[in-house]
Amino acid sequence: MFWQENAKKEHFTLPETIQDAVFNIHARILPIDHGFLLAQALLKQLPWLDEVGAGIFNISVADGNGWMQNHEDGFYYPSKRSKLTIRVPKNKLNKVRQLLGKTLDLGEYQIDIIKSLKPKLLSDMPVLFAKSIACGKEMSEEDFLQVAFERLKILGISVKKMMVGLENNIKTDTSTIHTRSLMVADLKKDESVLLQKKGLGDYRLLGCGLFIPHKDIASI
Repeated sequence: MFWQENAKKEHFTLPETIQDAVFNIHARILPIDHGFLLAQALLKQLPWLDEVGAGIFNISVADGNGWMQNHEDGFYYPSKRSKLTIRVPKNKLNKVRQLLGKTLDLGEYQIDIIKSLKPKLLSDMPVLFAKSIACGKEMSEEDFLQVAFERLKILGISVKKMMVGLENNIKTDTSTIHTRSLMVADLKKDESVLLQKKGLGDYRLLGCGLFIPHKDIASI
């Protein structure tokens, strides 16, 4: 008889070099498309964000779980669960915490930073999801996937499964950026962490190219 057990899983330690600073916030109302306004407000408080390759996540506008949004008028109403998340190098966490107690001015809208939560390490989960990847408006789904494949290959990530999701637009003061969502699955632990650290494409401060862990491919 020949019997070979499965190889023992290698121990993987999550790196601490890049982390997500997380804050509880209070805001009465926000536009669903608030990425540019949020980035400008944060840059007034933390002008170095762009220099360190920081990423600013849009404050969640998903229906359910305490959030409500009005697709017709383009606004939503954050709840107590709403969070502000900024992905930064570990050595900048203390500077980011200086936001605590501040009010971000988004013109007609304000966001109060009311509590600093424990920073989150990047995940080693095999499935990652990015809500927005900047791309050309006329780009087909097949071309989008091919470009994503090539960019991931440059990072040294061997892609096995990808799925394209919803299209969207982000308005700035000078242009409109077209985006698509993207799910990448079957990643190795080190590939998952690398993709979260590096991101994909441009406009990190507008929430583009930022990946978060996702439970599985079936729920996309």
